[in-house]
Amino acid sequence: IPNTGVTIRGKIDRLDIAGNDSRARVVDYKTGKLRSKMADVVVDGGGELQRCLYALAVRTLIRNDIDVEASLLYLRAIDGKESLFPLSDVDVALDLITEAVSIARSNLEDGLGLPGIDAGNKYNDLKFALPADPSYLHRKQPLAEAQLGDGTKIWEEA
Repeated sequence: IPNTGVTIRGKIDRLDIAGNDSRARVVDYKTGKLRSKMADVVVDGGGELQRCLYALAVRTLIRNDIDVEASLLYLRAIDGKESLFPLSDVDVALDLITEAVSIARSNLEDGLGLPGIDAGNKYNDLKFALPADPSYLHRKQPLAEAQLGDGTKIWEEA
């Protein structure tokens, strides 16, 4: 991720590139249930970064000035319902995640590897590392947020 010192790896679900490399379309296929108001989602508090990171990868690996459309495609959308959700402004989304990653890296380098807003999520693969007492995160969350400072701003983003 440019200007953050962070490198990401992964596989893009679908990438279509114009013959002259002027435009690209990246698609993140979603097999889960379609939530309401997905047209308004950009990063979903940091929980929906794939299409942003796909767009960033295209600009990093192909050309920085390539026009990128980055979308979520819900494969299980009900017939007649919208299933394709492109980012309304790729540049704004990329600026947002670049800033968040830069802050997160600084926090980690400063020893602030604290539980985030979704640390207690039942799908958190690292939940085993937290204390078993369910009240722990509730008590510690305000302290963690104070220590993380601007690093928590991404949690409030739609």
